[in-house]
Amino acid sequence: MPPEQALKAQVAVHHDVGELLQRSIGSLKLAIEIFNRPNDEGRAEAVLILLHHGFELILKALILARTGTVFDEERGYSYSFDTCLRFAEDDLKVIIKDQRRFLSMLDNLRDCAIHYYQVLSEDLLYIFAQGSVSLYDYLFRLASGQSLKDRLPARVLPLSSKPPKDLHLLVDQEFKNLRQALKDLSLTREKAIAVLRPLMAFAVGAEDSHRRMTTKDLDEAIEKLDVEEDWRLVFPEIAKLRVTSEGDGVLMGVKIVKESPTAMPVRVLKASDTEEPQGTVITKEINIFDKFNMGLKLLSEKLGLTMPRTLTLILYCGVQDDPEAFREIQIGSQHHRRYSKRALDILRMNVGKAGDAWKKYRCAVTNARKDK
Repeated sequence: MPPEQALKAQVAVHHDVGELLQRSIGSLKLAIEIFNRPNDEGRAEAVLILLHHGFELILKALILARTGTVFDEERGYSYSFDTCLRFAEDDLKVIIKDQRRFLSMLDNLRDCAIHYYQVLSEDLLYIFAQGSVSLYDYLFRLASGQSLKDRLPARVLPLSSKPPKDLHLLVDQEFKNLRQALKDLSLTREKAIAVLRPLMAFAVGAEDSHRRMTTKDLDEAIEKLDVEEDWRLVFPEIAKLRVTSEGDGVLMGVKIVKESPTAMPVRVLKASDTEEPQGTVITKEINIFDKFNMGLKLLSEKLGLTMPRTLTLILYCGVQDDPEAFREIQIGSQHHRRYSKRALDILRMNVGKAGDAWKKYRCAVTNARKDK
């Protein structure tokens, strides 16, 4: 008996499989409906959450049909999305690595949507929505023997009438927008990170092992993007991806694939590397003054404080102990005390404590000025 027929025979054995499939396709239909609605408020978040829910349930239906359970006996909970992905790829072999990466990216986007917030462009949302529908159709055929078209009304419109852009051109524009945001000193660090989160979901999801993005990932990427013009050096994993498409209508196939013949091999060569470089290697000399581009005077102007009060706030917040916020740079006999945008972000977050900082450190600052 072919694997598809064997799987369909198992579906009928467990009543919950049918229930999971019914609720799964209900989430997908609602995601399509919300994607095409004219009101943008909450739209991106709802689409991502519903797509993720649809995939989690259909994966559980496939696992339940094959293994007879989707529950972790020790914890007493149903399998997490991570576990479902592992079962689907490693045990059931119903998805391949590129499909798992796509679902990992979607998982990270959904996490941001449900647990915090992000700024997701329409183009990126479209790629994930259309790609989800085509991948869901493949899984639905495995689980039920039907096409998604058999379960959607004929009146349903395509998610989009436009084909996806070349992924590298799209990501280039996304990083261009982000870099402009980073140079805008009036923009808060939190807003910049909100723009970065969807791109970080790409990078983390493209890794071979599924994991969640962390605040450390975001902080490190922001610091690197402050000084690095080429996003491929900061996110080499994204540089290896491309979007392919085929077909039309609701089921137009959109796939994100890795390490394709047209993808760009990227490796950042570090000074400490001893192995012989192979493939495409990019190196770039970074001017440290581009990153640490503010002195005490400019910081005080940005904060609206006097220079002595700014210095006490710097000491109060421990800015000079953070190597990503402060550097003392020596050129010849001259010493330059320089601060990065990270320092400005830290001080802005704590500017309300300037009075407490002045009380605590003003004597030390005053004495230091007298000694000079």
